[in-house]
Amino acid sequence: MSKTLLDQLYFRTLAEVSGERFDYIVIGAGAYGTSFAHKALALDPRCRVLLLEKGSFLIPEHIQNLPPTYIDLNQQAGTTPWAYTGTEKFMPQIPYAGGRALFWNAWVPQPPRLEMPDWPEASVESLTDQWLAAGRYLGRRYSLEAPGNANASLGAVMRERLFDGLDTIRNAIPAGNPASLDSAMATAQGGAGGEWSKFAPIAVLVADVQADAARLAVVSEAEVLRLARSGDRIVGIETTQGQLAVNDAQVILACNTLEAAFIVQRSAVGLPLVGKNLCGHIRSWLALRMPATEVPGCSDGLQVCAFYLPGQAADGRLLHTHITVAHNPTPALSYDVLYKVLPDASMAQTLTTYQDPAYVVVMLHTMGEFLGERSASSWNYAGVNDSGQAVVHVVMRPGDHAFWGEMDRTTFDVGRVLAGEAAVQYQQTDGSWLAEPPPSIRNSGLVHEAGTFWMGEDPAGSVTDINGTVHGLVNLHGVGSMLFPRPGSFNPTLTGIAQSFGLAQRLAGAR
Repeated sequence: MSKTLLDQLYFRTLAEVSGERFDYIVIGAGAYGTSFAHKALALDPRCRVLLLEKGSFLIPEHIQNLPPTYIDLNQQAGTTPWAYTGTEKFMPQIPYAGGRALFWNAWVPQPPRLEMPDWPEASVESLTDQWLAAGRYLGRRYSLEAPGNANASLGAVMRERLFDGLDTIRNAIPAGNPASLDSAMATAQGGAGGEWSKFAPIAVLVADVQADAARLAVVSEAEVLRLARSGDRIVGIETTQGQLAVNDAQVILACNTLEAAFIVQRSAVGLPLVGKNLCGHIRSWLALRMPATEVPGCSDGLQVCAFYLPGQAADGRLLHTHITVAHNPTPALSYDVLYKVLPDASMAQTLTTYQDPAYVVVMLHTMGEFLGERSASSWNYAGVNDSGQAVVHVVMRPGDHAFWGEMDRTTFDVGRVLAGEAAVQYQQTDGSWLAEPPPSIRNSGLVHEAGTFWMGEDPAGSVTDINGTVHGLVNLHGVGSMLFPRPGSFNPTLTGIAQSFGLAQRLAGAR
């Protein structure tokens, strides 16, 4: 088969590894698969790991660690290889090594117990020993400070305003102190972006392959189609490059939550609950700006700061608001720095939003949970129809719409608190700015799909046990948001990597 030069340098074909034996076979070379492999190799100097990746090598770093000229790649790389039969759609898949984490915003909150409802207590406790290691792996820190972005004065003003106004923000969860509102970001110190760079698993994967190619093999352009079962074990894997014998290996599902469900359903391995309980996040998005002359803390240099405000509605559903505040008085000089440090810089239009030196811009991104049902009758699901086609079905129920309204109200309350007495303009859908808010601030793309392999202690009412091992199969495991019984509101990457580390540790201890 024909492969790109980068694939030839770092990755292999299935034919090249078919005669080799591995201790772990990982499906998916995104954030969770890469972190599992990294941890497994570190824990056991004897183990060998094979990663099967659907896509090819696209870029060697996070998109924002590269020059801004590459920004449009984010809009071109996504695909949707399944059909939708409901009313809502998820953001596209990124079918390349590194996955969505090539373009992610790098928010990495650590959820408290309150934000993990319906999780088995033992599953939550198992993460306690992994949070610190996962945070270090991601380069997690609470500041956007970088050369060219000295954000102390504006950040201090916005932090105090937010903290002082919490009791006027509907659904906001009280904070213990102003500093607790600072947002944690995955910065991957020392990457290609210099002192500030966003974490991307592809950089870790390449480094691990270079460090120990004898123990880590990555097969690219090898989409997994089906698993073969014999008794309580997965014994074979069918890919687009051919068949692979599992032998004594442990198999780790670390791919997209939806695709993991499709693989298992196509396999007919007797797991009827897989794909049910599909849940995730709905979003409200609002940009507003105030004259810089009316905002204390502005200076003659670029300032960008970020905050994270959790909340809970009266019906118990969880939400949070990502907050980015920026003042860019020297647009031409600061463009590259702005591009690197912005949490949400997915397209050129986003950067344009921050380019007027006369204004302080506030970007508010509120996410909240929409729910499935943890049963065979779940109204939201990912499955395979009678023709073998992958299908995603998501509908918004009345409770979802009512909760989305609460998210909108929270978003506007946050904007009001941060603006203070300043005159406010709101960005419209065409990019213009007016004194009136846009007709709707609801974003149509669902994110952070979760729940299709939810954890539980009862095999009759869950897909995996509290550690992510599939009920009835001793060598098939899941990691990441597919295991979440309920999504909460938090960005899932830190939690998913903590799960990956925990699984690697448990499996290494059992060897």
